[in-house]
Amino acid sequence: MKIVAHHLPELNVTLHQFQGTDLRITCIPDMEANWPVKALLGSLSDDELQEAAQQAPAGSMDVEKGTIRLNFNIYLIETPDYVALIDAGVGNQKIRPDRPAWHQRNSAFLDILAALGVQPSDVNYLINTHLHADHVGWNTVLLDGKWQAAFPNAAYIVPEGELTYWTQIHAENSDKTTLHGAFEDSIKPIIETIGFQAVPANYQICDGLTFEPAFGHSPGMVVVRLKSAELNVLFTADVIHHPLQLSQPFAASNFCKAPDQARETRMSLLENAAKERVIMAPYHFPLPVFGQVEGGEGIYSYVPFDVEITIKD
Repeated sequence: MKIVAHHLPELNVTLHQFQGTDLRITCIPDMEANWPVKALLGSLSDDELQEAAQQAPAGSMDVEKGTIRLNFNIYLIETPDYVALIDAGVGNQKIRPDRPAWHQRNSAFLDILAALGVQPSDVNYLINTHLHADHVGWNTVLLDGKWQAAFPNAAYIVPEGELTYWTQIHAENSDKTTLHGAFEDSIKPIIETIGFQAVPANYQICDGLTFEPAFGHSPGMVVVRLKSAELNVLFTADVIHHPLQLSQPFAASNFCKAPDQARETRMSLLENAAKERVIMAPYHFPLPVFGQVEGGEGIYSYVPFDVEITIKD
């Protein structure tokens, strides 16, 4: 096992890859940004933030400016048996006037996939851990004036409770702005064309790749576990938004639908991850992204793996 950082000069992007036997997991940041910490973790006091910052990985927070590094990481899994994408980022050309950083973007995500040797038609599974706008953007692309499935041969897999909840919310929303507009341009077009495969929150997608319930941030959210005799990787969705939440795990994000439930989910995940020495693949952590949780009894820290730096010509 090794973690490698590939810098792609022509695309001005750095990708961290977990490389194992017959396996490659690539973290592709669809977006990287500095965010005001209180805009995400408003419940933390200044003293709690100072304490948490001392435990967070270097570079993940600017204490003086009160900002944090926040990524929107899409994970590409390549095995001899399948190609999967876990979560789908912010996407391109999406109309998000109330989220200026997400509005009408033109990122190089598909070009990055191509540089890795993956075409949209190669993807077997597109997995949405939940349906928030910053996790479904690349479900669709705009072609000939219509939103169409970005990965036409993929099974689009989503927790059934999540799809049911947001479908009902959208039906009751007369102005059709559900999920900042993402239901209309990133979810509904899939429902109306190739369809979602809506599955239970405990579900095996394929051999070694499973859903596990992680409710709270969103009503039906799941995490994804990739496990074999030699490997235990957890793709954590929005259970944890930032390393600050490891030493302050009771701090729910401002966007959690059920904060108390989200806290319980996070505490359980961190406890188990520390005991099992799970390899973590967080959605919103900045690089270096792959790592492990250390600690216990409600106080944890995140330890990123060492990274070998390479340049891809």
